[in-house]
Amino acid sequence: MRTNFNFTLFLLFISILLGQPDSRFRPFDWVIYKGPGSIQSITEGFTYTYIGTSSGGIKRFNIFGNYFEDPITVAQGLKNNSINAVHFDKNTGLLWTASSENLQYSFSREGDWFTISLNSLGLAKSDRIKTIGNSTNYIWLQARSSFVKLDNSSGMLIGIYPYPDELEIVWSSGPYKGESSLRKILNDYSFFDGWVYNGDELIDKIGRRTTVKTGYVGGHGNIYFGTEDGTIFYGTNTMQSFKQINSDVTNIDISSLILYNDNLYIGSRDYVESKCISKLNLSSFNSDQFYFEEIINMNPTSIYSLSITKDALWSGGDGVLLYYNINDNYWRTLGFEKGIPNGRIFDLFSNNSHLWIGSNKGLSRIEQSTLNLDPIGIEKIFRNYSVYDIEYIESKFWFGTSVGLFIYSDKQSQLMRISDIGRKNFVDNVFNVISIKYYDNSVYAVSDAGIIKFDLNEEEWDLFYSSSIYNNDQVLSMAINKKFIFLGLENRLIKIDKITGFIKEYKFSFLGRINDIIIDGKEVWLGSSSGLIKFLWKRHL
Repeated sequence: MRTNFNFTLFLLFISILLGQPDSRFRPFDWVIYKGPGSIQSITEGFTYTYIGTSSGGIKRFNIFGNYFEDPITVAQGLKNNSINAVHFDKNTGLLWTASSENLQYSFSREGDWFTISLNSLGLAKSDRIKTIGNSTNYIWLQARSSFVKLDNSSGMLIGIYPYPDELEIVWSSGPYKGESSLRKILNDYSFFDGWVYNGDELIDKIGRRTTVKTGYVGGHGNIYFGTEDGTIFYGTNTMQSFKQINSDVTNIDISSLILYNDNLYIGSRDYVESKCISKLNLSSFNSDQFYFEEIINMNPTSIYSLSITKDALWSGGDGVLLYYNINDNYWRTLGFEKGIPNGRIFDLFSNNSHLWIGSNKGLSRIEQSTLNLDPIGIEKIFRNYSVYDIEYIESKFWFGTSVGLFIYSDKQSQLMRISDIGRKNFVDNVFNVISIKYYDNSVYAVSDAGIIKFDLNEEEWDLFYSSSIYNNDQVLSMAINKKFIFLGLENRLIKIDKITGFIKEYKFSFLGRINDIIIDGKEVWLGSSSGLIKFLWKRHL
């Protein structure tokens, strides 16, 4: 027995060493916002209520300000964004969290996570920590058929028991099982915004049902409930009422971003889980959602592109175009009957009169006043080729396509390749132009060959950077400001100094597939398969 115990301690020591945090960046230099999935566990600390979710990591609700702050996710060192249990030990100030394979704890409650594998605690791979609690000197884990006792400061294993050998244990919330005390609160309290409680189900104003997943009664009279669909309810024992509280955005697998009047509009590939197009105000960080299920004439679809004017929001999907009239507050879905291509809409460009559509079926144009197809004759050139990006620069349209870069003058009704204008200092082998950007009288385009640049003053082309700088991998997105170029790839963000040529690569698995990039002052926003990611890039200059 002694040998087995020593071996267990050795495994635990090794797991703690291997779980030392990554110190390459500060805890909230990177922040991931994504849909929570279901709400799994709730605990209350000194400043925050911590809410463990099945896909969005740990949400942090400021107790005294009644608002959400940046969540804790894999970007802060968690091993997984799927959280089974979370617990704050007020005796030590440590935050504990459990996922499917690991137990983690942090002294700072922001980063610096130490990791213990469940296997090293004698738990089977199929076992699951349902809830976490603490006594004065110990941490307790409730697993499927046993209770695990740990030292509350080191995480060292003390023992495994069929039942706890202590009576005074403070537990965080776990799976809701109809506990009488929680059910009485649900029955006796009222709900705002049309929500109705009915037999452990909550029903919203349009009749959608969701089950209660977990409930928690904290200090200061605070009460929280979380549901299967990720809805969080907050109430107090003085008001005896609940209101829904929103934590950042609900979207996952984000494919498109657009910034307009301090509002970030967000579109997702996964419309089933995301459920909506989101609008996030970057000043207040309040979010609004255009839910597919709630809005008449808004067909559910993956969103690959967004375009906005003062009067309209356009969203490109799979063979459909969603049109939102901002002034009159109504939606329409345009399809094949309006000339919308039966394919994936990669990009949209709107001006005062027309909306230009780039898709894997080529190029289209509709008149905004009539919402009817209005071709101009060049569409046949791009038939069955992909048009990835459309920009309007210096009174000309620029088309980034699978077969190269094209420039169109609508005043002269003339379509040109890059070989038709200016001097060119590289071999004409530019294909798969996925992004075009204009800055300081120069046009930048990223392609298979690399980043090409056209100086509008000198009318000269240059291969600004060869594709070798990103190992000839597929570039998915690009953004430019005065000094830097940002490139989005799979699990990588590349920052290029335009003046010095210095290249900085940020390579993290949590970045996912970076589909879109927006630079907004000190923040870079990434639309990623991992969610919406904020990067405080100026800390890394």
